[in-house]
Amino acid sequence: MTVEKPRSRLRNSLINLGVSLVSLLVFLAFCELVLFRFVLPGSDVPRNDFVNRLVRYAPNQAGVWRVRDEIAAPFSVNAKGWNSPLSDFPAERVPGRRRIALVGDSFVEALQVPVTRSFAEVLQGGLASTGPVEVYRYGIAGAPFSQYLQMIDREVLATRPDQIVVLLIHNDFDESFVFTPGRYTSSFLKLRVEGGKVQGEIAPEPWRPRSVEWLRQTATARYFLYRWQVRPQALLDAFLGSAQADDTRFAANIDVASVLRREADIRAATDYMMGRLAAQARSIGAKLLVAMDGDRSAIYAGRPDSPALKLNRIAAEAASRAGIAFLDLHPVFAEDWARNQRRFEFAADAHWNENGHAVAGQAIQDVLTRQ
Repeated sequence: MTVEKPRSRLRNSLINLGVSLVSLLVFLAFCELVLFRFVLPGSDVPRNDFVNRLVRYAPNQAGVWRVRDEIAAPFSVNAKGWNSPLSDFPAERVPGRRRIALVGDSFVEALQVPVTRSFAEVLQGGLASTGPVEVYRYGIAGAPFSQYLQMIDREVLATRPDQIVVLLIHNDFDESFVFTPGRYTSSFLKLRVEGGKVQGEIAPEPWRPRSVEWLRQTATARYFLYRWQVRPQALLDAFLGSAQADDTRFAANIDVASVLRREADIRAATDYMMGRLAAQARSIGAKLLVAMDGDRSAIYAGRPDSPALKLNRIAAEAASRAGIAFLDLHPVFAEDWARNQRRFEFAADAHWNENGHAVAGQAIQDVLTRQ
């Protein structure tokens, strides 16, 4: 019987290891260059930029935003870095043309629906019968209420719109003064709130791509992270069930109990931000409307109230004190649901679907027409 020498065993082990590594690299290259580009395409992910002290997207990009097998929505980032069918947002005004500016987070950004089908385009189409109109939309995912002030200061005021519409979501309030982890959350304007009083504003830090930013743009990452949303928490939810499924603390995609523990600070911050909004609109003679999303899960469940709607009431009261028109979309959605029984968001994504955008756009149009 032949006994294999130790040196020979080591050489064979190294050869096997090398073959395995080469096979793995070939497989990964096939996934990156072929499988996740042409056979099972991932989501296109627009690249970010930081211009004029604002996080936005790098200009002149286009692609298709995909989430699972439910969403495949073309997007188009214009010359100013905002998702919009308009190729640019020139500051110059065309005589006789009404201009409306929409400001918000991912619901205004609206990557989940085709770029021509968000509530901005619903609004523009609905108001076209009253005369020429253009709708500029300024939306970036993750932005809180405080960042909307920065967006208006740095971008919107220069275009001098006739009307400004700010869309609020339930996580906009505490995230205006509580720092949350994220790729660019430190580059949002924040408030400094202490003892139930706003002590000042914290300027955004400049955003720069990190050394691993290129990984986000690989086809493999875009397939798993964006299209199929494979993240640690998503994997835990898949195996153990979502922590939000039966927990009454969660409503409107927030931990209501945790958020409302800061109610005094939220009230102070909301009063401050509504006052700032009103002053910004007055500075250019623009009319102002603040709209706010409803708790759609409560609507589907037939619950007449929801803990999350306390934030709607806080926002409505603060808007009233600041002299700002306020539109609560909760009763709007509730009425439409009772009549049509059509959901307003995707099964795989809590953002509005085309029906949600259509209903919200019509409601906002009705208010703007009366202003």
